[in-house]
Amino acid sequence: MSRTKQKAPKGGGKDPQDIIRREKSELVAGDLTQKKVATTMGGKKRKLDQSDDPKTYPLPKRAALDTESEQSTSPDVAVDPSLLADHFAKNIQKWFSTSSPIELEDMYLPKKAFLDTTSYTKERLAANLPDFLEQFSAGGKEGLSNCEEVGSPHTIVLAMSGMRIADLMRELRVFKSQGSKVGKFMPKHMKLEMNIKFLQSNRVGIAIGTPERLNQLLEAGALKTQGLQRIVVDGSHHDEKRSTIFTIGQIFRPMVAFLNDDNIRQRYGAEQNKVDIIVF
Repeated sequence: MSRTKQKAPKGGGKDPQDIIRREKSELVAGDLTQKKVATTMGGKKRKLDQSDDPKTYPLPKRAALDTESEQSTSPDVAVDPSLLADHFAKNIQKWFSTSSPIELEDMYLPKKAFLDTTSYTKERLAANLPDFLEQFSAGGKEGLSNCEEVGSPHTIVLAMSGMRIADLMRELRVFKSQGSKVGKFMPKHMKLEMNIKFLQSNRVGIAIGTPERLNQLLEAGALKTQGLQRIVVDGSHHDEKRSTIFTIGQIFRPMVAFLNDDNIRQRYGAEQNKVDIIVF
């Protein structure tokens, strides 16, 4: 039988079943009204439903999305380096499913690449990223606010979208100083030529960008890595669709390529000029 609503019979007749259902609804409504009056007058139970509680009022749509997008996915990121290496490996297998075992092995990131951040107890939200970086950077805020060479950041933050980059940029501006800028780098919103020129003419201590754009800047020679100390993967953030940097192949694949750049990979776990992957 079709699930579409049937038309009312012609001639003004009423369906008996509709009348019965209507009467039942009226009886239930009347009963609820009586219960509400009784409990209110009795003074023992005022609330009939949660709508009387101001704490349960629904958030506006935009506010609700912002709250959801800021929730931490702790099981994915707040774990030790061994589990993080395994987490990356599983996603590499997923998003590079046509690669051979040897090719996959070359892409896997070693345990020594990851810095252990399990001691961080605060929520991994954008507002806490500056505090997070200060805790896991040897030079603290002062070190994060300085940069020695043009186009050679000490910190690179990999994020999944332009909107997220803008959010992180607002928080990380606390590390902007006269001698060190915080730069954002992303396709669609900014021309590659503009990003190249910016890197070639400024000392950028912290670079925030999508993996795709940062790979392009590496290939163009504008982004230098000799001063790089840490790569922050924005792993806890998820958007309104519950997507993360791990669950979108077109973002995860270029991220793996960036993390496996020859000039970066050889410095994981090194005694000198070390580079750490820090999953936020």
